[in-house]
Formats: sequence, structure tokens, C-alpha cells
Amino acid sequence: MSAAYQRLTLVAPRELEEALVETLLELTSTGFTAINVAGHGEGFDQAGIRERVRGRVDRLMLWLLLPDGQADRVLAEVEKRLPHSRIVWWLEPVQARGRLA
Repeated sequence: MSAAYQRLTLVAPRELEEALVETLLELTSTGFTAINVAGHGEGFDQAGIRERVRGRVDRLMLWLLLPDGQADRVLAEVEKRLPHSRIVWWLEPVQARGRLA
């Protein structure tokens, strides 16, 4: 039976990309996926004029696949190094994982 994993999702302002990537490279050996996204949700009242006209804000989304028990350590260290109220996160269980070949 394989080890249990969790997916940690971080969503942050794009201007924090380099700092977040540098931090995650130091903290994890499992890697991550980073994509540019746009959305509308909680905290939209802090959006700039251009974002309000567009109806969405630009963000960076990072997905980390972590063995159970590592997410708390990663989150604590990210919060310590980059305390920013516009970085949001959530954690999801991973039911299965593998490679196709």
C-alpha cells in the first residue's frame, strides 16, 4: 500500500511568485505545479480598478502533493517567511496517485 498524500493549494498575488517559489524549493522535495489564474471571490473588495472592471483578479496558484503530516510544517514556514493576508490556502486528501507508464 502506498503512503497517504494531501494536496496543498496556495493562491497568492502574482508579485509574490518568486518569493513563494524560492521558499517552496527550500521546503519540499516533492515538487509543485505553478499556474497563473484569475478569479473572483472572497476579498474582491480589495481589487484594483482594472480588476474591478474585468470582474476578476490575477493570481498565482501552486499545487503541492505532500505526504500526510507535512502540510502543517510547510504552511507554518511559508507564513513565517511571507506573512501576507492575500495568500490563501486549502488542503485536500488525495485518494490515489501514480504514473501511467
